[in-house]
Amino acid sequence: MKKVTFDCVTGETVEVDMTQEEIAELDQITNRPPTLTQEELLLLALTDTQLRLAEQQALTDQLALAISQIQIGGAQA
Repeated sequence: MKKVTFDCVTGETVEVDMTQEEIAELDQITNRPPTLTQEELLLLALTDTQLRLAEQQALTDQLALAISQIQIGGAQA
């Protein structure tokens, strides 16, 4: 049986002679989600933490600006 697949080495679509079992095994492997290494998981966690810190810093900056505006407004009154 023929199976059309992508050859990562050449970058071309090719036809390969495979048995039904080989096709089923290949399909099962290609449909499996990628497994992340521990290093990749740690980098994702670090990136997420950095984004949360940046959001918190932006909120802190907004609060400081609002307080400054109130203080300036109160000094003029």
